[in-house]
Amino acid sequence: MKAIVVGGGLAGLGAAYRLHKNGWEVTVLEADEEVGGRAKMIERNGYSIPTGATQVSTGYHDYIALCKELGVDDDFVAGSNMVSLIRDGKLYEIDGTKPLTVALTGALSLRSKYLIARSMMEMRAMEPKLSPLDMSANHAVDDGRTAKDFAMERMNQQSYDVLVDPLMRACTLNRGDAVSALEWFSALSTLGGVKFITLRGGVQRLSHLLAAKVDTRVNARVTDVKRTTGGVEVNFTQDGVPQSLTADACVLATRLPEAVEMSEEMAEVAKPLASRIEYNRGFLVHLGYSVKPKTRSVGVMVPTVENPYIALIWLEHNKGEDDITPPGHGLFTVYFDEAALDDVKSGSDEEYGKIAADYLEKLYPELKGHQDMMAVSRWNLAIPHPTPGHYRAVNEMKGRIDPAGPIQLAGDYFTTTGQNSAIHWGQRAADNIIKHIGRRNAPAESLAELKA
Repeated sequence: MKAIVVGGGLAGLGAAYRLHKNGWEVTVLEADEEVGGRAKMIERNGYSIPTGATQVSTGYHDYIALCKELGVDDDFVAGSNMVSLIRDGKLYEIDGTKPLTVALTGALSLRSKYLIARSMMEMRAMEPKLSPLDMSANHAVDDGRTAKDFAMERMNQQSYDVLVDPLMRACTLNRGDAVSALEWFSALSTLGGVKFITLRGGVQRLSHLLAAKVDTRVNARVTDVKRTTGGVEVNFTQDGVPQSLTADACVLATRLPEAVEMSEEMAEVAKPLASRIEYNRGFLVHLGYSVKPKTRSVGVMVPTVENPYIALIWLEHNKGEDDITPPGHGLFTVYFDEAALDDVKSGSDEEYGKIAADYLEKLYPELKGHQDMMAVSRWNLAIPHPTPGHYRAVNEMKGRIDPAGPIQLAGDYFTTTGQNSAIHWGQRAADNIIKHIGRRNAPAESLAELKA
């Protein structure tokens, strides 16, 4: 049995490896010059910099299970679990592994703490039980309200400003008044009680390990995927040369707009969601300093009222890895807010870098005068923007997908975006193919074994 996987990110590579383990001959076609999708690394002045996805947690069960299959699960290192909230310019550290310890922070009043704790209890009482891997199962909560609407109904202004809005910005790169109310519960279920961990070698290591297991072709841009009487035909250009492959099945593991352009069949299935889905851009400024601030926090969640431009700051040197910076140095990733990207007058890397450095050095004055590296990462289609009604549209699309079809969709747009959800939905697409296409085309003796 042969399969073609379009897309060399974690969704595609997760699907390819699952198929490969089940005896399929797999070819992965990746348009970029290297695999990894939005989980890539670059090297600058002795710093190893994640240019997109940066963090893994103990809640990433599919990610961890895949690493175990590959024999590298002992290569996880633990980092700090502390994150910082901001109120009136002051930083307050909380332990991310213990959500209820928010009750101990000075960033919130007693009233706000009570209302937030009540919202956490509401999440735990949800039916069906909330899962970050399938948020659309709780689509009834996605009733047109934004996270801000929900916070102002069920909590208060301070709760929204100090926690809800910055948490939405951290997870979606957009503000709480622009995302679905369900995204608030999604963030709580994704982050609550987990510990931050990191795979030695960086976020791109898993992609490289998976790609080495199958026939992976880079600089291969797919133009067309269509069903045939014998399976599928995939047309693509590699290094400018038109080529074509046929197979029994195909997984489209790209962002949704790209998938519907490639396949007319999937365009019909995904049309309602594809017509409304938006992607937040990713603009990341990476800053290196020859000193580190005295903080245990691995992340700083920034409210819109504190800084309209900057949504999140990640302290990469507190993730537990020893070799991502020169000794004694600090590495920071500053994520910009989608809503403010067009407000930067020149749009130049230098201007964004100055905005990022000025605010970072305002929070940590000891950094001033010690910057020795600046790099910028830009993603035109970074992560799906979960507007109100987004998860309802996802749920409807899931109902139109034929699990027995030879073309399957995979990607983190099925749920809360992330490396773990990408792997999960990639493997799910592969499982559909193995179950339906593989069994349908299995020789008689294999069918007898299956029945036995």
